[in-house]
Amino acid sequence: MKNIILPFIFASILFSQIDYESEIQPIFDVHCTHCHVYGGAATLNMSSYEGVMSGGVSGPAIIAGDHVNSLLYSRITLPVGTDGSMPPNNPLSQSEIDLIVQWINEGALLSISNVAVLPRKIYLHQNYPNPFNPITLIRYDLSEDAFVNITIYDMLGNVIKTLVNGSRTAGSNTVEWNATDTKNETVSAGLYVFAIQSGELKQTKKMLLVK
Repeated sequence: MKNIILPFIFASILFSQIDYESEIQPIFDVHCTHCHVYGGAATLNMSSYEGVMSGGVSGPAIIAGDHVNSLLYSRITLPVGTDGSMPPNNPLSQSEIDLIVQWINEGALLSISNVAVLPRKIYLHQNYPNPFNPITLIRYDLSEDAFVNITIYDMLGNVIKTLVNGSRTAGSNTVEWNATDTKNETVSAGLYVFAIQSGELKQTKKMLLVK
């Protein structure tokens, strides 16, 4: 049964709606927020979803469902060195641009809407910090004592490391990941999935390791 369930879980993750906090904000954190934050050189605050959606002095940065006419898209696709190109000295990769395009066209939402959240039994929080290098904390809440498994996967669904596999008490719990695999070797930078399972209940989130 597990051999059937796991591919289904990862297929749904890979083709599900883009999650702003774990997939889009990390891009902005790496490339943009050194200027685009209150107190910085630019008026568009890109340190949060609310700031990005509020726009700046030039007006709205995002038109939900329409990447072509979104100011942010036009700026990040300008040739490097062109007046108004963003970011001017650290251009986004094509894969990062494609991810932003997909997010805008899906409605520029804050959170994934088609992933079940089960706060009454278990709740998996977004890791912190995210992006991270090399240590991050994963917090999860349990409504009652339970046997819990927390595992890190790469984006192909391969197991990277199991962090928790045993009984845990009800309440808020935290576990640390130091970006190593089952052999305690450092893993490469990129997106990873962390999943919690307790009985039939499962939740997943993504995180970004940068170097």
